[in-house]
Amino acid sequence: MFTRKLLLGLSLVASLGAIAAQPAWSLTIDFDDAETNYRTYTHNPDPDALYRYGQVAAIHALTDGDFSTNVELYYSSEDVTRNVGFDATVGNYTARVTSVTTSDWQDYGAQWRQDLFTRYNSFQTSWDSLSSPAQTVFEETFKYAGLGDPNIAQFAMDASGGMTIHTVGFYDLRAVLQTRAGEKLAQYETLAKLATATNTQKAAAAAQMGISTTELNHKIAASPFAIEGLTALLATVNNLQETLQASEVARVDLYKNGEFQGREYAYSFNAVASGITALDDGESYSGVYTWTKPGNSGDGNVPEPTFLLATAVAGGLFSAAKRKQKQNS
Repeated sequence: MFTRKLLLGLSLVASLGAIAAQPAWSLTIDFDDAETNYRTYTHNPDPDALYRYGQVAAIHALTDGDFSTNVELYYSSEDVTRNVGFDATVGNYTARVTSVTTSDWQDYGAQWRQDLFTRYNSFQTSWDSLSSPAQTVFEETFKYAGLGDPNIAQFAMDASGGMTIHTVGFYDLRAVLQTRAGEKLAQYETLAKLATATNTQKAAAAAQMGISTTELNHKIAASPFAIEGLTALLATVNNLQETLQASEVARVDLYKNGEFQGREYAYSFNAVASGITALDDGESYSGVYTWTKPGNSGDGNVPEPTFLLATAVAGGLFSAAKRKQKQNS
């Protein structure tokens, strides 16, 4: 029932925005015509209509006030090798919102890790006990958990450069990490057993894996550290007495009058239950995450009425969701 009220409330926001007096600055969203690696999830039970492609469907999903629809940036793989996204412009400000690559991790990874540890102190405790190579494995398990190809459900921006991005992902990441870390742990345990194998046996194993014997030996040498890091991560996740929440990450570059103003990474470690799951896998989109960037108050620009109304209504509905969760707990 709450989900229905949430979606109806946000649809009301869109309706009110449409009938409000024309704002001085309106939001425009544009995808590169040459880019095709994004798609719109519609939550339509018809399998042939579950996904839509192209700019028209994507812009509608980003601004329709409905958290059951979203746009996935770089949908073709969780190994993101390119920044795929859209430009959003209001007045003098333009935001470039994209997927994040493994190279972007060098920019934001340390801060992301610290924010994770602040939210979940047990991960800090486990991390501190590990060797440096095992810490890398521990961290990279999160990095490769599909957090770089964001599913953006809603986007809003005002004329002062203020933004709100709602992404959808897993309400609780524990099962996801347990599965992925468990699979990797099993692989490295198998590799570790090859340490005492003969050269002939190693050559056969390398051929089966499609790698050289040299590469196999490197993997075997790294396996003790991988086992150390993955074992610690799994133990921490298994012992966690609360939901593990971490959103997908979007890169946000802000420009004013064409001049670069700065870069931020949009993510959150707090989710509200969406009340739905993806119709294709039955797991995704169970949580809604919100990231907000304040605008430049010195600009003297008046924010778009729809943006303010959407923020107020969504904030009230999310508060109601949290109260409901407390009552049910």
